[in-house]
Amino acid sequence: MRTWYDTVQGMPFRAKLSIKENNSFEYSSRSCESGSKSSGIWKIEKDTIILNSIKPKRCLFQHPFGVICIPFNEPYSGDYKTIKDCEPNGREATYEIFENEKFIFRNDTLIHTNKVKDNCPNIRIAFSTKEKVGRSSK
Repeated sequence: MRTWYDTVQGMPFRAKLSIKENNSFEYSSRSCESGSKSSGIWKIEKDTIILNSIKPKRCLFQHPFGVICIPFNEPYSGDYKTIKDCEPNGREATYEIFENEKFIFRNDTLIHTNKVKDNCPNIRIAFSTKEKVGRSSK
């Protein structure tokens, strides 16, 4: 098992990706007042690891993995709940969907290679085996 930490997005955002030996993964992220989780399976193709979430069985908010950039005054559209017409409960009620998310290995870094699908073309996602400086021990 190896754990990787977000290196690109600014503080106070933190994310952790644990790649397990049994071809499964767990992901969690936190920012000031929100967080998300995901879990699923992975496979290796050449120098690339591909992650796919397993759909949760409980009612949660959901969004695609990655940075979500929504233009000001534009509503978020899409299927944003894991079960239609359900009511998610609690602060940890967001599930991040990994759908054929590809990362290449570069030394101690995982670099996300999927094309950006939204309005943030200059933002990249990368994880390192080292946590960012400034992380609170709490």
